[in-house]
Amino acid sequence: MNLVLVGMRGSGKTTVGRLLAAKLGWPFLDTDVLIQERQGTTISAIFARGGETLFRKLEAEMVQECAAGDKTVIACGGGAILDPRNVQALRANGLVVNLTADAEELWRRVSGDAATAQTRPTLLAGAKSGLDELKELARARATAYAQARHVAVPVGGRTPEEVAEAVVALLSEPRT
Repeated sequence: MNLVLVGMRGSGKTTVGRLLAAKLGWPFLDTDVLIQERQGTTISAIFARGGETLFRKLEAEMVQECAAGDKTVIACGGGAILDPRNVQALRANGLVVNLTADAEELWRRVSGDAATAQTRPTLLAGAKSGLDELKELARARATAYAQARHVAVPVGGRTPEEVAEAVVALLSEPRT
């Protein structure tokens, strides 16, 4: 069984994922990082080259590859859950944990991360601000996250270590 982290940009999937992998002694895979490594460029450059269609195709290939493993912590890009095939592959052999936070918390986290701002595309044309973009994305993706996850874990007001401990505790609970 894999441990799969999904959530909006800024929810802590990569940070918590690395902590979980260390605690469990499992490998850690970040689908966005793997896509960038294989393509030799940033996600923004992939969007510029082929748009969201190309990126989602590359993402689906990477999700399928990562989901085929076992005893792996997988951090998925924020939009990976938009493709039902990704969700099916991730749930087939994984506990899908949705790291959640309100848009204001997410914006606080991503606006202070220069690396994220440089490598991630703006997904919504016409968004008035980054916070507005996150609010709109959260609304648009709420149903997809609810359908993809086995469980939601709130991250607001918690350290990454506390979130990781909460996720580890879930591993001993029965899954539906």
